Amino acid sequence: MHEQPPGGPQYPQQPPPGRPPSRRRAWPWVLLGCGGAALLVLILGVACTVALFAGGPVEEESGESVGMGEPGTVGQWVVTVTDVEEAATSGDAPEEEAQGEFVLVNVTVENSGTEAAVFDDSAVSLIDADGNTYSSSGTGDDPLFGEQIDPGDQVSGSVTVDVPEGAEITAVEVRNAQSGEGPLLVQLD
Repeated sequence: MHEQPPGGPQYPQQPPPGRPPSRRRAWPWVLLGCGGAALLVLILGVACTVALFAGGPVEEESGESVGMGEPGTVGQWVVTVTDVEEAATSGDAPEEEAQGEFVLVNVTVENSGTEAAVFDDSAVSLIDADGNTYSSSGTGDDPLFGEQIDPGDQVSGSVTVDVPEGAEITAVEVRNAQSGEGPLLVQLD
């Protein structure tokens, strides 16, 4: 048979009458946790903003810079500027008159890509000592432009650019809109 402890059966103790059982309140901890998380998000947001603007404005990634006669790469093209010279006429379109004076940029381009492509003469610009940029006039029937260049092949030709008389040209810039890369800069000094 089962024996009972002395003093009778034991039951869990009940709180005295008139007093509700005590409970731990969780809401202060919940509020403290949410407030702490919000403060952390605010601090991280301020820190990220400061880090973003501390370095100055975000600039386009700069491309390669080479000297005259050195090959440089922009997109799928390996470009070598072999000469930059003043010209009385615009390449193969001698009837065209310059607003200022014509400058011919002699280049060799090689297609280093995997597919045939057309090299666009409007990708070539001249930059003067004041930072002004002058774009190709896109005239002439040079074999460099308008024809497919197969992978591994190279073609030479010239680009005509109309610049103000007396402009001091310091660089040739070659861009490739299809690659999204920074431009190739050919220093003339």
